[in-house]
Amino acid sequence: MDSVALMNRTDTKYLIPIKVAEAVLEEMSKSYRVLQIGEKRAFQYRTIYFDTIDKNLLYEHLRGKLNRVKVRAREYVGSATRFFEVKLKTNKGKTVKKRIPKSENLNGIQENEATFLSSVSKLNGVDLFPVIEIDFKRITLVNLELKERITFDFRLTFSEPGGEKVIEDLVIVELKRDSVSDGKSPATVALKHNSSYPLSMSKYCLGMILMDETNRYNKYKPKLLKLNKLSTHGDIW
Repeated sequence: MDSVALMNRTDTKYLIPIKVAEAVLEEMSKSYRVLQIGEKRAFQYRTIYFDTIDKNLLYEHLRGKLNRVKVRAREYVGSATRFFEVKLKTNKGKTVKKRIPKSENLNGIQENEATFLSSVSKLNGVDLFPVIEIDFKRITLVNLELKERITFDFRLTFSEPGGEKVIEDLVIVELKRDSVSDGKSPATVALKHNSSYPLSMSKYCLGMILMDETNRYNKYKPKLLKLNKLSTHGDIW
């Protein structure tokens, strides 16, 4: 895991039904190691996303702005590990993540975190507020040869004071690779064998749309219709 921290990387996402995810995992299993702590291989993540009152960060993402930013606090549930994170998507298609340890208050931005935020972006911590909580379970695999990490995120749960939405039967697969890595990934081969192809999908954008926090998502509608086709438990959107 230390060798594939990949804080500066190229991401490729896939959205697949859970049955397809099981087939993909089976096919690629000989080329990867799976993260295991004790007897556990699936871990719970809790994430709080921050945005401005006008949801500027959300709308920059929805309209496809380059050099866009996400600000979040993440807790690895069951451990004492928390981070305050800033993710930048560059105009070169790369993801750069910067983070510092987070205080116990996941829903607030502390003074040192605001200072950190200002040092790595043009944002001011006093302008940001918690807007949505996203919880999910994750399985993480590391390639035995390439500098590559694969995550399988499932049972996505979006919540806010007004309610909760759970997606039971879909999995977000994300390939995280060093930009200089070469060679064909066994994961991409397995995904293609199972008729699965890249589909960029932001958990934050999806959650805000599903929780009726925006009606300005015309560019996202083809992805939402794709979600409905993949779902085996009725329409998601």
